[in-house]
Amino acid sequence: MRGERFKVITVESDFGAGKKGAALGPQALLSSLQKSGFRAFDVFNYIRLVPQELTATTDTPFGKNIENIKNFQEKIVLHIQDILKLEKVPFIISGDHSSANALISGIKDYHANSRVGVIWIDAHADLHSPFTTPSGNVHGMPIAALMGQDHKEMGKNEPKEITKQLWEVLKKLGRRRISPKIQGRDIVFIALRSTETEEERIITKEEIKTFRPQDIVSLGIEQVAQQTLHHLRNCDCIYVSFDVDSLDSAISEGTGTPEPNGLNLEQAAYLLRTFGSEERLLGMEITEINPILDETKPMHEVISALLGKVFG
Repeated sequence: MRGERFKVITVESDFGAGKKGAALGPQALLSSLQKSGFRAFDVFNYIRLVPQELTATTDTPFGKNIENIKNFQEKIVLHIQDILKLEKVPFIISGDHSSANALISGIKDYHANSRVGVIWIDAHADLHSPFTTPSGNVHGMPIAALMGQDHKEMGKNEPKEITKQLWEVLKKLGRRRISPKIQGRDIVFIALRSTETEEERIITKEEIKTFRPQDIVSLGIEQVAQQTLHHLRNCDCIYVSFDVDSLDSAISEGTGTPEPNGLNLEQAAYLLRTFGSEERLLGMEITEINPILDETKPMHEVISALLGKVFG
């Protein structure tokens, strides 16, 4: 894998998460990489994005902090495009997963005529909208925003008008205001194992390719990777998002929503190494490390060692 093609960018926000602390994850991981002597690509010279602290205070229970998220994501899009102009692949270390909306929006805005495939390695589907969300946390909504969907027919919430307006902005994020940016047929979920009824209905309706724990056991991780790339063979570019809660919670609980029965480190390394070697790769993301939730087995140290294996 050619590490020199990556440019590191940190997105240090946990506005979209249900628990505070993920904003600290990017710097914790970078510090671990630097201390370990990681040299596959430059972890010292990077772009750092830190949002202002809760500048907007509108009460939006079905899209918590959505105004702050919108303001920050508009800036993220521009920085992603700056990296693409350098003909580099953004290697993104983000706080919470809501930022993926801006990261993929930046890629789609820059490559407007390209078909974008998304490999979502995550315990969760993140397919909710303000109309369906059980928590109001926007880190459970990025895929729905990228697909330009509300799923009102499955809705149980009545968001405030300001929430609806800001959600529309998030769906059309970017200078070109493209929506949708991705299609269900161009998404692959890997290690999915914690979903709500609405999300399962969407997966079925959109025919989203999904590998659950039992599939990984029966097929083997090599077949999962091969079938994923075959499924996305008609996509022009690929974005890989690795939520650390895709790992089994026995490895570390240093993330906001740890789940049992996840990937082991060898499986995760194989996936990241395989997908990271793809010539079509236009973005790789590590997200949802929360240093304050596991001091015994710190997730940032686990991921630092994992990346050493992947790029070593």
